[in-house]
Amino acid sequence: MNNSTVDCNKKNLGRTAIAVAALIILVQFIDSYCTEIFGRTQSLSVTTFLIDAREMSADEGVAYMSRMMLPFYLIGMLTPFVRSYADIVGRKVMLFINVALLAVGSVICMLADSLIIYLLGNGILILGYSLDIHMIYIVDMLPANRRATVRGICGGTAMAAAMCIPLMRSLVANRSGHGWQEIYVVGIAGGVVILACMGIYMVVRSAAGQGSCGGDEIQENETATNETFIKRESVKDGNIHFIQTLGALCKQNRTKALLISICAVGLATAGIQYYNEPLLAFGGMIEKNVNLVLAWQPMTALAVNVITGIAADRTRREYVVAAGITLSLVSGCVFIIGAGHIASPVLMGILWGSMSGSYYSSEELINMMVMESAAPEVRGRASAMSTFAYGIGDQLGIFTISIVVGIAGMRWTKLMFLGIPLVAAMIVINRHLKIRSDRQA
Repeated sequence: MNNSTVDCNKKNLGRTAIAVAALIILVQFIDSYCTEIFGRTQSLSVTTFLIDAREMSADEGVAYMSRMMLPFYLIGMLTPFVRSYADIVGRKVMLFINVALLAVGSVICMLADSLIIYLLGNGILILGYSLDIHMIYIVDMLPANRRATVRGICGGTAMAAAMCIPLMRSLVANRSGHGWQEIYVVGIAGGVVILACMGIYMVVRSAAGQGSCGGDEIQENETATNETFIKRESVKDGNIHFIQTLGALCKQNRTKALLISICAVGLATAGIQYYNEPLLAFGGMIEKNVNLVLAWQPMTALAVNVITGIAADRTRREYVVAAGITLSLVSGCVFIIGAGHIASPVLMGILWGSMSGSYYSSEELINMMVMESAAPEVRGRASAMSTFAYGIGDQLGIFTISIVVGIAGMRWTKLMFLGIPLVAAMIVINRHLKIRSDRQA
């Protein structure tokens, strides 16, 4: 290979990396927007489909909707197995499916005139935003000392998306709370734009492949170290080897600790995500102040994501994870206890943002640590296994919280599902640190 060809390939790689990075940020925005809508408009959907239509109380409506969502969350457990196919059919195909599900789910939710149709739309959204194919690109294309920073920026982008929801809510929802379903138009428009961009990118890429530089594929950034435990297996035979990958993962004590910790973290998802907005709205906070909380929450979470991302590239990821879990636990407890008692929407927004931002930063850092231990050819499966472990805790939490909330109420239920899993995760993370220290010694 001559120098001109090398230079041409480097130039193509640079342009491709920029294009893919821009696409990842756009996907992250729409993915996060669709992820956050349900939780940030729950009081409105409960009011429309249950309080007004069936004359339920607020607590009864929230509990009923939680139970009705259970089958769709269980379907979401399939996503790790689907994500595994990124190693076989390619990242681009799976990313296309990812975005298409978000667009279709948003259409159904916006047009839904009954609770079951609305829940069906949310079920499709769950399948879409649980795939997270774009996160694999971060580990594939970036050096190890930049990944956490870029992930933090993507997390910040996610929070920017969340900031759009209260803005849209204030624009489309009338005083009686109706008209809120138009919020989903952003997910529809964003999905269409992304799919169009992907189509244009593939056409341009195909045309470029016929040029003087040749049609070389992107070379994935192999940064596997001596800690890599999933070797290059037979990945061209059309099989996923999901169980084989699980066995390889669990052979390492450190990795086993990571999978257990992300399972515990997943159990806390329900406590982190559920009933935040209803606690405020049904606790006496006026709509204007609820929107202020919803605006301050993502701004705080954005700052937390960026800071933790930079910190995780400059020190051991485990330390940042431990600090993030601690911050999430403390700020979350204050938020839950303060809802309905703390009048300041700014303070409540900061508390909520600290709780969610540090939580999701920690979860994604653990997932990244698992993917970093795998060779590129099996990275989709490594990510799937991490998501599968997270999903076990997540689905268990969702199932049990929907039952407990009808007995203990929203406040005590959230405290229980926030505190117990995060304390357990801290214990496991400390165990992981000890295993690594013993190994180094």
